[in-house]
Amino acid sequence: MQRHLPYIAAAILIVVAAVAIFTLSSGIARADILSVSTDKDLYHSNEVMTISVKVTSSGTLDNTLITIEGIEDRYGNYHVSREIMANLTPGTNPFAWEFRLPACSSCAGISAGTYMINVTIARDGVDMDKMSHEVQIAP
Repeated sequence: MQRHLPYIAAAILIVVAAVAIFTLSSGIARADILSVSTDKDLYHSNEVMTISVKVTSSGTLDNTLITIEGIEDRYGNYHVSREIMANLTPGTNPFAWEFRLPACSSCAGISAGTYMINVTIARDGVDMDKMSHEVQIAP
């Protein structure tokens, strides 16, 4: 029996090592932004903008922060700004939010032109992905 002990110990060690390698190689669940879109490409003052975001997740990710910022005025303020705490499930997770644009774009420091909508997903203070979408603002 004692002659077989080293072989048994080696077999157990190999099994433990294999389980550890499999666990580490399977990785931690992560998320990626598949798309960021708006219901239109051109907006005017006082219109409602619907922003849709699709996020894919390789596993369950509770407390994932989705940050949306966009349409920065000449004073550095964002007129589209929101932080949402989301619980992602494996697969595609669709989201949509509405934002009303200022009643007077030029009064709010927004000139006619091209603006970015920036979306970031983060968990535990670490950014996992970022994506932007371009929109036009007209007078």
